[in-house]
Amino acid sequence: MIAFALALLAQAAIPSPAPVKTGAAAKEAFQKHCTLCHGADGRGQTKKGRQYKVPDFTGAKWQQSTTDDEIVEALMNGVPKTKMASFREKLSQDQIQALVPFLRSLAKK
Repeated sequence: MIAFALALLAQAAIPSPAPVKTGAAAKEAFQKHCTLCHGADGRGQTKKGRQYKVPDFTGAKWQQSTTDDEIVEALMNGVPKTKMASFREKLSQDQIQALVPFLRSLAKK
């Protein structure tokens, strides 16, 4: 019984790992790598965004017609026949995965 109590106490003393702040990391990655073309709000209404005809991430059409896998694919390998380059060398796999829910959060409410 004493050993069981000591085991419970030992487990209670081990702190939980800090939560990963993927939302903040994704926002930071978006601001650093994406806003030049896509704008801070994701609408693509920047000089480069209009020039390259980037999609409006806030629009229902893009949100509904683009899968999460397609977002990851675009970030990993770029988008053929556009100026969207691969971010494989600039973003970690975790950052790329975190950008998916971040882009989803830009949807017009």
